[in-house]
Amino acid sequence: MSNNRIFKITFLLIITAELLSFLGYYWQIINFICFFIIALLALILSLRRPEYGLYILLTELFIGSFGYLFYFENGGFKISSRIALWLIVMSVWLAKTALNYLNTKKLNIIFFRSAYFKYFIALFIFLAWGAVNGLLNSNTISNIFFDFNNWLYLLLIFPLYEIARDENNLKIIKQIFLASISWLSFKTLILAYFFSHSFDFFNLDLYRWVRLSGAGEITQVVPGFSRIFMQSHIYVLIGFFIILFYLLKTIINASSAVKKFPTFYLLLLTLSLSAIIISFSRSFWLGLAAGGIFVWLIALGKLKIKLRQFLVFNSMIFLSILASLTLTLGLAFFPWPTTLGGFNATALLSDRATGLTGEAGASSRWQLLPPLWQEIKQAPIMGQGFGATVTYLTSDPRVLAASPSGVYTTYAFEWGWLDVWLKLGILGLLAYLILFAKIIFAGLKINTALSLSLTGGLIILAAVNIFSPYVNHPLGIGYLLIAAAMMDSCAKFQNPVY
Repeated sequence: MSNNRIFKITFLLIITAELLSFLGYYWQIINFICFFIIALLALILSLRRPEYGLYILLTELFIGSFGYLFYFENGGFKISSRIALWLIVMSVWLAKTALNYLNTKKLNIIFFRSAYFKYFIALFIFLAWGAVNGLLNSNTISNIFFDFNNWLYLLLIFPLYEIARDENNLKIIKQIFLASISWLSFKTLILAYFFSHSFDFFNLDLYRWVRLSGAGEITQVVPGFSRIFMQSHIYVLIGFFIILFYLLKTIINASSAVKKFPTFYLLLLTLSLSAIIISFSRSFWLGLAAGGIFVWLIALGKLKIKLRQFLVFNSMIFLSILASLTLTLGLAFFPWPTTLGGFNATALLSDRATGLTGEAGASSRWQLLPPLWQEIKQAPIMGQGFGATVTYLTSDPRVLAASPSGVYTTYAFEWGWLDVWLKLGILGLLAYLILFAKIIFAGLKINTALSLSLTGGLIILAAVNIFSPYVNHPLGIGYLLIAAAMMDSCAKFQNPVY
């Protein structure tokens, strides 16, 4: 099957799933039926071809934010499609591995031969310690469980390595990723259009569906402009730089600066950058800056780009920025139906970029920092274990609605790396950072379009995680696993496709 065909089929299936999820908001039975159909399909396909189950799981991960596009609920028990798919893929892999061992008396696990095996094992040891330490510190059992369960996503490294040894599987994953971020960008633009115009009660239903499905958050910043933030935008951000690296390689490898205008690259860059702008996330904008600096350093240093090529490359970036801003503003000010109000775009972007303390979310993050740091200092070496909490005073409107005093106690923090430090201690944090560094240095050494783009993605993820927690969430963990598996394959194949 050609790459274009895989992209088109994936894109259409994602749109179908989104529409069914929206219908499931009105008729719960549709949501339940789709949940069981997807789970059953994943089980059947995984038993037949394990990679097919992983394709479904990865597609959901790329587009699903918190994983509740479909879910099953009964008597207070609620299970998301993400959890169901993880259980299915892991169960099938474990069963097949056990059967193979019984037949051959050999434990043939591909991940054991990974270049990063010992680094992952070190992280696993500290995670186990975090769970035990949480119990020793008498942290609340429910807090320990919900704090730890996201890390179980790391176990997908085992089945993922099984399929990563096949080049064709990696090509399919790349097309699934591309289709997913393309849809996320379109979805963001569609939502931005609806919430900048008057669609009466339909907007309310759309808002409730986005919140119920865990897809993201919609907040009116000023009349006429709403922030459309999806946690899964992290993949759009990473995808933006993956596309940039392939564009960079195309320009450098061309006999002239550019033989044919890269319309497809420009379109993808415009769509993805528009979504990042509309997300209005300062963490993502920091990721943009980190990724941009990395791309330029690689182009000028490692790839020794010629001046003419460098100018062409930066012209493409400038065009994508101009086109994305035009597209975003065009959607907001499109005269039909009635717009919800006018706003000064320049002032809006400037205020968001510089307003690091006045806005409620940013203010709450900075209010958390001193008490979080005080808790870290109580056990800086070994940490306080999973479920460790911090109490602080917040100005977050959602907290104030439930507790007018603003006093808030939580085990989940915006400061991603500090969260890891508090739970696992400085040694656990270093184990995680060394794993990141090992994969990053491998990518620089391999020096292909894919390896460099995967490396850029890890740098972006690490930067975003400073202010927003991703490396302890399936979204960030999922990317880390994909990067590790693909990087190992890059080192082995050294094929032009990479």
